[in-house]
Amino acid sequence: MKILMIGLGSIGQRHMRNIRRILGDEAELIAFRSRGLKATFSDSLQIREGVDLEEEYNISSYTDIEEALAKKPEIAFITNITSRHMEFALRCAEAGCHLLIEKPLSDSMEGVEELKRLEKEKGLKIFMGFQNRYHPEVQRMKESVESGELGRLRYVSCEFSERVTTMHRYEDYRDTYMARKKMGGGPVLNLQMHDLDILQWLFGKPVDVRAQLGERGGLEIDVEESAQAVFTTRDAYPIFTHTDFLQYPPVHAFKVVGEYGRIEADLLAARFTKYRGDEPAEIWNDSDFVRNEMFIEELNDFLECIKKDTEPAIPLSAGITALEMALAEKRSAAENKTVEV
Repeated sequence: MKILMIGLGSIGQRHMRNIRRILGDEAELIAFRSRGLKATFSDSLQIREGVDLEEEYNISSYTDIEEALAKKPEIAFITNITSRHMEFALRCAEAGCHLLIEKPLSDSMEGVEELKRLEKEKGLKIFMGFQNRYHPEVQRMKESVESGELGRLRYVSCEFSERVTTMHRYEDYRDTYMARKKMGGGPVLNLQMHDLDILQWLFGKPVDVRAQLGERGGLEIDVEESAQAVFTTRDAYPIFTHTDFLQYPPVHAFKVVGEYGRIEADLLAARFTKYRGDEPAEIWNDSDFVRNEMFIEELNDFLECIKKDTEPAIPLSAGITALEMALAEKRSAAENKTVEV
């Protein structure tokens, strides 16, 4: 099986390592690399000094995308900078590659309809890289919401915040795609996008949003430093969201409040708490949770849908809805009004 990696930064290398773990030598790895980043990472994002990436994982690298596509890969992983996701997704789809596209789908809606057309016309499997759906606390939250045990929902809140200055300690944060508008940066697209996917997955696509962005300039970046938004669901209860590039330790948590109680999911602590009426809290601690297992499950589902010709567990439509939510949030802040999603 020939697999093309579009970009081999930290997330591309994670997928590449997992491909080798699952497929071993059955996978022939090809890479298109524009930056030629020399660092080789571990699962914990530590640099493995003295390890040559291409040699360690038997990768053939190219700086020309047409040369890479000429090798006729069956699958492509889109793991380059956000603003160029769609460009390379379209080129790989035109070449007949099944795709795993890392979040977000893009930083605009340009090219989305063309990708949908190619997916249908060529019978492709397009899988979105929202690995947090596989987090045990997100799974517990989904089960609780779908069971109806909380009764009628009253409101939902979530926060995903992290300090951008130390997210990638091996490079100057001001030069990363996360910190630059032209590369599709900012916490809405790069952190909160995971939460927007979870929210639409559990509660449906919202009706509208009112948002505010924080852009004080202290981080020396040209994207928002923080964002707050209130989405309105079709059942008329609000969803409060927050994200920022400012906080350490990081925060990633959800709260769902219903007429009979509430649930809280802390994704970083891997802890889930349920409160019902006056009963003592029920607490689940997944202390043995290993983050990379989410990516392994995601990859297995992607390969399985190709092998069995089934629908992707996280389809292109999920990436489109989450992107629509993010762009509506940004538009609301820019226009200082409530806008439809």
